[in-house]
Amino acid sequence: MKFLRRILIVMLIVILLISVFFTILFFMDFKSPKERIIAQNDCCMLNDSIFNILTWNIGYAGLDASMDFFYEGGKQSRQSKEKTCENLQKICDFIQSNDTVDFILLQEVDIDSKRSYNINEFHVIQTAIPAFSSYFSINYNAAFVPSPITNPTGKILSSLVFCTKNEVCNLTHFAYPNTMKLPLRAFLYDRCFMVARYDLKNGKQLLIINTHNSAFDSGEQRLEELNLLKQFVTAEYNMGNYVIVGGDWNQTPPSYSDDMPMTEHFTVIKIPYDFFPSDWHWFAGNIPTNRYLDKPYTEGQNSTVIIDFFLASPNVEWENINVVDLKFAHSDHNPVIAQFRLNL
Repeated sequence: MKFLRRILIVMLIVILLISVFFTILFFMDFKSPKERIIAQNDCCMLNDSIFNILTWNIGYAGLDASMDFFYEGGKQSRQSKEKTCENLQKICDFIQSNDTVDFILLQEVDIDSKRSYNINEFHVIQTAIPAFSSYFSINYNAAFVPSPITNPTGKILSSLVFCTKNEVCNLTHFAYPNTMKLPLRAFLYDRCFMVARYDLKNGKQLLIINTHNSAFDSGEQRLEELNLLKQFVTAEYNMGNYVIVGGDWNQTPPSYSDDMPMTEHFTVIKIPYDFFPSDWHWFAGNIPTNRYLDKPYTEGQNSTVIIDFFLASPNVEWENINVVDLKFAHSDHNPVIAQFRLNL
């Protein structure tokens, strides 16, 4: 009886601790504001009608070619601090070398996360490109991520980043709908998109949008996010404005092949042909922009896919697009650079 009583006490203590843990997570769960102004300035006319945009998911400088990742079927949870710092420096070097770029859209830039050794990656990048004004918007704020159990991911504070050579009139954070339930919601991304506005000489505005959509859902969450984005951008275009959306969509463009690599950990879906109006333009390169993380990268042996690209309103044309094939050396994504022209 004493033995059974001890077992019962231990079980009750474990249940109590688990309950306390999830109660704390409930109250600490970050609730992304639906709309928040990040920056606002006066007298910020954009005179050029042709410009270059870089988009790149830098994988918090921790998902280089030597990495696999437990969440996608691999074994590792984070890179070494030395290698993380090296990756971040190489990422900064690449951005610095592309000085013809006018706007930079980055995803998965850590501010203060255990997985990247609490390095403020935004500050490092901001310091590396002083010619740009740089801004961030939090899209992942978790007090503690318990997986993997053997080496918990811990605290994550990560962001989208927007960098511009031209003073922005308004930069606003918009939250995507979050259908995830607690406690799972407390451990996952708070998906959002950033909208930068610029006044144009014809009295209209240019909107450049940085997006990072959901990845590990069944597809329903991604469709909800697309619905909100569609409503937003089509309303802006109907007012006469010019719209460009770039980033990591975690989906393929409508023209992509139906023969897509699938795993039990990551389901790629294709954006339907008729989801956006037919006169809107999709701009994607021919080189893979993302590689799967079920194993370290060896060229020709990993599954790859195109999920980083651009969408533009009918009054915007593209001059060229270039996926820079870095062989996923310092991130699980390749950077994409595109040149656009506004039909003013």
